[in-house]
Amino acid sequence: MLRIYICPTCYNIRMVSRKPDAVCLHCGMRLHKSDLEYADFMNMTEDERNLFKEKYKSRMISYNELKENSMALIQQDEMKSEIKSENIELE
Repeated sequence: MLRIYICPTCYNIRMVSRKPDAVCLHCGMRLHKSDLEYADFMNMTEDERNLFKEKYKSRMISYNELKENSMALIQQDEMKSEIKSENIELE
């Protein structure tokens, strides 16, 4: 059974069968399995496929920004904790 995969880095789409750990042929990243069925993908127009790709790209960019912001907040909290513990040691 063919499945539709999309690259989280370069957003290329690949049809794959029997490879749950498929990699992108363009950049080498591990592909994400799409919820899109093969038959549905094949019935899409080129514009619909491009729209699907753009929506995925937008979700991935939003996810990565949220992840980066969360990591920055965690690092700030860790730095504040370190500063507090250093101040306590100095007293």
